[in-house]
Amino acid sequence: MSLGLGGFRRKSADAKQKFVGNHPLPRIFAVDLNDDDSERFQDSRYAGFSWYVFFTTLLVSLSALNIGWSIGMANISKPVICQLHPTSTLSGPSNEFPSRLSFSENAWSISVGVLSVGGLVGALVSSVIADTIGRRNTLVINNGFFLAGSVLMGTSTTALHFTLGRFVMGVGCGVASGVATIYVGEISPVRWRGFYGAFFQNAMVFGILIAQLASIYITTGLQWRIVVALPGVFSIIQIALLPLRVESPSYLIKARHVTEARHSLLKLRSGYDVSSEWQESLASLDSGEPGIRTSFVGPAHSAGAAKPGHPGEANSSDATMKNGLPAQNLSKVSGSSSTASMQTRAASESGLGANVGIWQMLCGRTRDDLRHLVICCAVLMALQQLSGISVTLFGGSDLSLAIFDPESPLSAPWACIVVCFTALPATLLCMLWVDKLGRRPMLLGSLGGMSICSVLISIGLFLGPSSMVMASVFLCYFLFNMGVGSIPWFLMAECVPAYALGPTTVLGCSLNWILSLGLGLVVPVLEDAIPQWLFVIFGSFTFVGFFFVMLFVPETMDRTVSDVVAKHAGPMHVVIKYRRKAMVKKRSSGINGSLVSMQSKK
Repeated sequence: MSLGLGGFRRKSADAKQKFVGNHPLPRIFAVDLNDDDSERFQDSRYAGFSWYVFFTTLLVSLSALNIGWSIGMANISKPVICQLHPTSTLSGPSNEFPSRLSFSENAWSISVGVLSVGGLVGALVSSVIADTIGRRNTLVINNGFFLAGSVLMGTSTTALHFTLGRFVMGVGCGVASGVATIYVGEISPVRWRGFYGAFFQNAMVFGILIAQLASIYITTGLQWRIVVALPGVFSIIQIALLPLRVESPSYLIKARHVTEARHSLLKLRSGYDVSSEWQESLASLDSGEPGIRTSFVGPAHSAGAAKPGHPGEANSSDATMKNGLPAQNLSKVSGSSSTASMQTRAASESGLGANVGIWQMLCGRTRDDLRHLVICCAVLMALQQLSGISVTLFGGSDLSLAIFDPESPLSAPWACIVVCFTALPATLLCMLWVDKLGRRPMLLGSLGGMSICSVLISIGLFLGPSSMVMASVFLCYFLFNMGVGSIPWFLMAECVPAYALGPTTVLGCSLNWILSLGLGLVVPVLEDAIPQWLFVIFGSFTFVGFFFVMLFVPETMDRTVSDVVAKHAGPMHVVIKYRRKAMVKKRSSGINGSLVSMQSKK
């Protein structure tokens, strides 16, 4: 008898011969190499659509919905929440919850910007918490920040009280921005990582939209308290349902919960052979955990591998977990994996890569030199803010209230809502196209189009508000969400191995929140000084970003992390030459195949 990778023992040789009518019973779980039927299953790394992963991603996206809600309610709600010239009735002792809070102009700006400060704090600690208690558990506990922030803002009686609630809410936003993307990236199959990864931006945009719609209909003093407290409802839903989903297999392996990791992976990849994906997970984590070692079987276990009892047979020593953990049977890997295993063992024995830090990655002192990939991820996360469109529309700036029609500022909130409506189809298109067209083409189209739109907006601001300005703003935000607004969130999980994913996410998300805070402080000053030139500055960043993506950002579609790292490890280098080599190789293989077919016909 053999114990399969799914942990199910074959009770007898006749067990697999059960039939329903004339059809055999479907196999639900994958098995290990010792099972004669293991060749029937498709590799889980290229698994298809999964409803389980889909609904898990939806639950995780509630955290992104809270982030979008916190961002979107800032500028439209200002006239109702903020009283710049308070009267005596607003602070009288007879009114426990005043209809509006007393703010100075600077105090309101601080209240809006403190969300980014809290986001930075949350992003900095997100990786440590997620590596300690798990990704799923971190997201569940993180809802405590959303609940606390909602209560503080909903019951606030002073400006300080409200600002404290915004800060606590920001901490939750920062933790969610880091951990949610890691969790979704680790549970998604290779071919669907873009689809599931784009859920984060889609939910964030939807949160901004419904927050602004709710803010439009605030007509009485106390209704705004309901609006700012609604994120707590989404948090309660996530607290109730997310614990019912599985934890990330990568985290469970790293935490040495091998049995739970095995069952978690099988739950996520029901009906597929998970042996190769299991092997890659171990290899990816070996580089950062000196207590874990694996030995890979050789190329004999590729397609048509030898069965038990033949040369090349896999046994319980083919992959082991040290520190007293039981040996686990693994299966088919390619010859290139055998080479990687020797590097993994050397790295594990030397301790290189343990306790990986941001500075180590930037200096290339990890087992895999990740400088190029980490810098690419960080730059793309920075471009989300440097493009300027989000902070201008939703950062509480006055330009968002006057860019469409300075003489009718009441129409500007509705214009912002229409812009948000254009973002929803953009994120949906990104979800549908990113796994077909690739990451690079969509990033190039996004950044290139935004550069052109920024120039048109600047021209329109010089000439005065017009339909060209409005159309350019709509198109600019559409292109933002179809590319640079969505892809960097999940690209990090596609570029770096698991042992470096936490520090890379901390770097990218922290940089994003820092720039959000900095631009929130700088943009109002630039609006007063050079309003017509503001989008020229933003357009220059997207223009530079276009060429950065063209020269340096690798394509990750349908590629495992190990493939991406193997091709693009090292210092900064131009990736176009790799694409040309791949195209030449593909053409030569196609020509050779045609010649062989012609000879066979003869």
